[in-house]
Amino acid sequence: MLQLVTKRLIIREPLESDARDLYEGVFSDPLAMKYIGDGAPRDLAMVEASLRKRIAFFNEQGVSLMTVTLRDTGEIIGDCGILPYNWEGPEIELAYRYRPSVWGQGYAKEAGKAVLGSVWRETEIDELLGVTDMGNTASQKVLLGLGFDDLGTTNAYYGGEELRHFKIFRPGA
Repeated sequence: MLQLVTKRLIIREPLESDARDLYEGVFSDPLAMKYIGDGAPRDLAMVEASLRKRIAFFNEQGVSLMTVTLRDTGEIIGDCGILPYNWEGPEIELAYRYRPSVWGQGYAKEAGKAVLGSVWRETEIDELLGVTDMGNTASQKVLLGLGFDDLGTTNAYYGGEELRHFKIFRPGA
């Protein structure tokens, strides 16, 4: 099993058994979902379907949207990793979602840094994109802190909604 270990986190390949914890901690929470897609909480079946996509992408590419757990307790707190935009591509984005109880503690940046390192080491991907809801300034700060460039706004993804757009290149590329 692929695991990225940081000071406080284990970022590991997704498992179907993660569905209930991700659903209860993140995807059923209106606050956690405020800036994700249409902002509506997801049901358990949607989370299970998403996990199957993540697992298939992981099996094909060796990377995916990974499950993030606290190193000390094993508690699932969210996810972080890469995926094709809207599962269609061709562009690849860095994405992350966390339960609100852990917001503001630096986990998104810590996991993002580990995932970026893995992507640059383990794949041929030369650039990653990121998008955030216009109002999600915390997520925008995470991307900037990881070294992404702010490209302004775009409406090219996720149904034409105006989003803040970011890009990072493989170091040395």
